[in-house]
Amino acid sequence: MERSMIVQGNWKTFLTLRGEQLLLVQRKHVYILIAPIVMTFLLTVFFGGVSYILFIHFLFSISLFLVSLLLLTSFMLSIIAKVIIDWYFHLYIVTTRKILEVSYTPFSSLSRNDILLDRVNCTEIDVQRHGILGELMDIGDIVITFDRPTHREEFVLRDIEACNKIGIFLTQTLLDRGVFPNNVQTIWMRSPRQVSAY
Repeated sequence: MERSMIVQGNWKTFLTLRGEQLLLVQRKHVYILIAPIVMTFLLTVFFGGVSYILFIHFLFSISLFLVSLLLLTSFMLSIIAKVIIDWYFHLYIVTTRKILEVSYTPFSSLSRNDILLDRVNCTEIDVQRHGILGELMDIGDIVITFDRPTHREEFVLRDIEACNKIGIFLTQTLLDRGVFPNNVQTIWMRSPRQVSAY
């Protein structure tokens, strides 16, 4: 097992089934934090400018301006902290027996989506990159498709760094370990170039 496939941490609590081994633990790429943090900062600057015009030019109150500036800064720091915490506690975990998506917001919510691989008939693994940034930085989604007797279901690992490498790793590892029943013949891994060729 490659160490780069598992982010640092103690993940043994997620191993709940007999003979289960950890294959992959990943977070979304850190670049997804940039847009909400920049947007929050720009909105704070905008409302800071509005409060400057309102409290300095119209009401002539420096104390009200400073209080509003402190309040806006407090809101900005709270929103940025929430964005970072939500990113940090959103994990994708793949073991030899199941695939999990765990999202935890302290004092607020816990969301857990899992698929037991023993119940899957066949699977396909696709890698999708979005835009030029995804191509250059090898960031994208890994879509794992399961065919069940009743319906078709997708499990998506979104905005993963080194998505091509992880897609190949998952394809080879899950097939080599015989995770899927009924002797799955093929698992597809398509890049956007191959998709456009269809």
